[in-house]
Amino acid sequence: MHEISFKKLRVILLDRDGVINQEPGPILTPEQFIMIPKSSEAVARINAQGWKCFVITNQAAIARGDLNQAVFQEITDKMHHELQKSGARIDGQYFCPHHPDWENGKRLTEPKQCSCRKPGTLMLEQASSEHGFAPDETVFIGDTTTDFAAASGWGTPSIGVRTGCAGQDGKVSIAPDYWTDDLWSAVELLLENTS
Repeated sequence: MHEISFKKLRVILLDRDGVINQEPGPILTPEQFIMIPKSSEAVARINAQGWKCFVITNQAAIARGDLNQAVFQEITDKMHHELQKSGARIDGQYFCPHHPDWENGKRLTEPKQCSCRKPGTLMLEQASSEHGFAPDETVFIGDTTTDFAAASGWGTPSIGVRTGCAGQDGKVSIAPDYWTDDLWSAVELLLENTS
């Protein structure tokens, strides 16, 4: 690992499942959405620091037909409600509803790639374009190798958390720039390195 400067930091990108909420598998109902302890408080600390906070999440259950947009919105509403209990907020959410092997609940005969599904960088680029920030002003906090690869591909540092997949998903051969136990300790690391 190399030393990274967080002096210009003003935006935190977060994966959702396994970072903010528990990830026993795909989250298909609001009832399955359960916050990881202290994640709401961690987001409140991001807000208090004046940093913008965006969720960047793959939601392949939509492509597989296991989740529709209306229920996804209900899950998002529950996330916002849970965050508000700690005085926390997310400034925006970007999600990829695609999967290379599925579309509209049907298995494809030929894989179909998209640019938004992490490790693709389109969601990061879109957030950057819409909200006016650059990779060197950003850090991505995630739990999967696709999170770390998306961050690397876009040129921003990543912090891996040991909640969720803890980088054991085996999809990409990559490690984050830093490891922490959870979102709370990732924010603690950032606060220690920006003061």
